[in-house]
Amino acid sequence: MLSTTNHQLLTVGFNRRFSPLAQQLHESLVTRQEPLHAHYRVNAGFIPANHWTQDEAIGGGRIIGEACHFIDLITYFVGALPVKVSAHALPNNGKYREDNVSMTFTFADGSIGVVDYLANGDKSMPKERLEVFCGGMVAVLDDYVSLTTVKDGRKKEERIAQDKGWRAEMAAFAESVKSGKEPPIPYEQIIAVTKSAFAAVESIRSGNPVEIK
Repeated sequence: MLSTTNHQLLTVGFNRRFSPLAQQLHESLVTRQEPLHAHYRVNAGFIPANHWTQDEAIGGGRIIGEACHFIDLITYFVGALPVKVSAHALPNNGKYREDNVSMTFTFADGSIGVVDYLANGDKSMPKERLEVFCGGMVAVLDDYVSLTTVKDGRKKEERIAQDKGWRAEMAAFAESVKSGKEPPIPYEQIIAVTKSAFAAVESIRSGNPVEIK
């Protein structure tokens, strides 16, 4: 890839894949022999419609501006690109702005990823919870402070101070710059995830599933 980009590097802030607990879960999924199902619930909290993040020209809106992180993490675990999305939003009712949304992504290998991004909850509840089902295993990543896996009747839990991977991502990018190695996030995944977020918004507005091309 570097040979086609004049050895210039690009990365984006998809930091969650660099969280130590996310990386640990990824390792357990690399050798899977079947598609997976992942459900990512985001208690995003309310932001007024006049906030800059809600402005499509500035912040892109909350699905394009933030939900992309959660699409990326599922893409990282699947290891194949998303190919279709079907998304639905609760009515805005003059208060919200397409930020109470359920998005279902299908991937090239048959995996399914669901992202429920919600602004209508209570912010005192932990923000992010991911559940993965695959090959007789269930894994729960809870707000980047704990990872619980259950397989063959055995339960394993690890807890750390919350770490969403920002520092590790910057370190990985710096190492790529110094060493000339491939970028820390494959370009095809950056592009596909970004297209997926735009496709999700299109699906919300059209009421139809959208192919991700």
